[in-house]
Amino acid sequence: MDNNFSIGNRIRELRNQKHLSQEQLALSAEITTAYLGQIERNEKNPTVAVVAKLCGALGIELSDFFSQKEMPQNGLDSLTMQIVYQVKNENDEVKQIILQMIKQALKLKKEK
Repeated sequence: MDNNFSIGNRIRELRNQKHLSQEQLALSAEITTAYLGQIERNEKNPTVAVVAKLCGALGIELSDFFSQKEMPQNGLDSLTMQIVYQVKNENDEVKQIILQMIKQALKLKKEK
């Protein structure tokens, strides 16, 4: 990592790579859009916990955040990434319920 590393610039870079708006990323990371803007402009220094939440919302590991490598696109659009982030830490029972709800919603959509 070079001496000019900027957390705010790195977050903006990764957010843009994922084609996410500040609002989308902030919502997924459970922080305010204003706070995210301040972080990206290097006006505020986020805690490690906030950076971890942002990394989760971006679908990357905390270690990858600091590696400064360009992140490969995983083929998922931003909305799908937000869904994955919201569900990933739930237990298997909750994940099964969510999966069944999605399947039912898609089935209802096809019937229309």
